[in-house]
Amino acid sequence: MFKMSQKTFVCGAASLTVFVLASASASAWKPSKEVELIAHEKTSTSTYGFASAVLAAIKEDKLLPKGVSLRSISGVREGTARAFVGVKNKGNPHMVQVLSPSQINNPILSKSKVDYKLFRGVAIMVVAPLNLTVPSKSPYKSMKDIVADAKKHPGKVIHGGGAYGNVASLVGEMWARKAGFKQTYVAYKRQGMLELLGGHIAYGMHNPVQIDKFVKAGKLRIIAASKKLGTYPKVPTFKESGYNFPVLEQYRGWWLSRGVPDDVINFYISIMNKVRKSAIFKKYEKKYNMTSTWVTGKTLDRMLAEEYKSYYKLDTELKLIGKKKNKN
Repeated sequence: MFKMSQKTFVCGAASLTVFVLASASASAWKPSKEVELIAHEKTSTSTYGFASAVLAAIKEDKLLPKGVSLRSISGVREGTARAFVGVKNKGNPHMVQVLSPSQINNPILSKSKVDYKLFRGVAIMVVAPLNLTVPSKSPYKSMKDIVADAKKHPGKVIHGGGAYGNVASLVGEMWARKAGFKQTYVAYKRQGMLELLGGHIAYGMHNPVQIDKFVKAGKLRIIAASKKLGTYPKVPTFKESGYNFPVLEQYRGWWLSRGVPDDVINFYISIMNKVRKSAIFKKYEKKYNMTSTWVTGKTLDRMLAEEYKSYYKLDTELKLIGKKKNKN
């Protein structure tokens, strides 16, 4: 190893630091116009709720002087938003899209080429717990009550939610297989919230953002959750309820189209790092029992590639898709 005197090293390091900072300052990318945040689901969803919290934090702390806005683009298993950001706006550094597990899995289910390969990860910021929720007048008091009824009436118990293949639907399916009962899953446009409130479905697995106000109003009850809930400490976890099965993580974060350079990614990593430390975002995390998480850049890209492989394997095992044929 090359060595130098301590005095020379200190002086050299100081000069180098000044040079690096000056170069970085001159070359670092910054927005030249308003940044648009894209949520791939409707305004009533937890995805939009997460994006709204980030938007509020950015505005409060004036992190984007050129302005920031939020738009919902839904449709075609969220493919409309992916195509808009990853294809139509390829390389656009002023457009950032919410990242969630459905963005990885839905292209697999729909056999779409508009998938994670068209994007670069910025950061995953939180993981949301899944809440197994029933109408307030439901006779179900626990997960075991649902299992007992489903075994007594195979296929009659209805689990309602969003498009089949999303995290909640897959977790419900894995629970049913682990516990040995048959149920019916029904997909609804608004995640099945109206049907759940009306007592037309037995239960739903929803994010805190979707159910919080209804639980507090006494219209819904949480009988179990994937993680311990700080605001509802008496609610048992799935494992505490007697069911230890794989629970997919419902993470929330951001990505951009593949065409943007490294300095753009680094800029947004810096912005989201400030957001997650802000008072507004901390309040959002606490209110909805979110778990703070921080995975960024190339590490996130590698994680998403592994996520894709895992979801493909799971979808195949659950017979949601057929196995790829070997091309010889």
